[in-house]
Amino acid sequence: MGKLINGINGPFSGKVGTVVGYVSRGKPIMRGLPNINKSRKPSPSQAQQRVKFSLMNKFLGPVIPFLNITNKTDNPDLSGYNKAFSYNVKNAISGSYPDLAINYEMALLTRGDLPNVKQSSAVSATTGKITLSWTDNSGSGQASSGDKAFVAVYCPEKALSWEYGLELAERSAGRFLFDVANFSGYLVHVYMGFLSANGNEVSDSLYVGPVQVG
Repeated sequence: MGKLINGINGPFSGKVGTVVGYVSRGKPIMRGLPNINKSRKPSPSQAQQRVKFSLMNKFLGPVIPFLNITNKTDNPDLSGYNKAFSYNVKNAISGSYPDLAINYEMALLTRGDLPNVKQSSAVSATTGKITLSWTDNSGSGQASSGDKAFVAVYCPEKALSWEYGLELAERSAGRFLFDVANFSGYLVHVYMGFLSANGNEVSDSLYVGPVQVG
């Protein structure tokens, strides 16, 4: 059942006949329902695409707030999550249907023009913590010593699968100790990148590697 918003002259939300109304990023949208034959079996390409979308939603869905902050987009109708999802569903899934899986090394959580570091490492020498180290490349292109690092850590085996932090150490620091106590004893996948001091520019994320958390 559809609901009127702001009276009879306003937009509506919900289903009315063959039309669905909703508000996306402050704009009222109306769309017709697709003509779906539920008894018809999906084609192999449709089935493969459904699996890909399910995999990527499971991977990126829990970090929507992080992706919306870090991914910059000039399109007001395209969220940071949408931008990241679109890229990764095309480029970060490996295998042949039905044996598909996330390719963690190929995944980019963020994409931007700010230079990332070229040399970095991640180790867990302290229980429940990961030490990230990198070579300061301040002055290379737009890279500035005051750029702030972000870290995102994914644990496939945990229900609460992500830990992330924004505006952590400055680029010039070359090192940061990140708390992942919830992932102690598990294998995780570590990503890092940088935001400019004013938050307007972002680097491509960098896959630092798999780490066994102590």
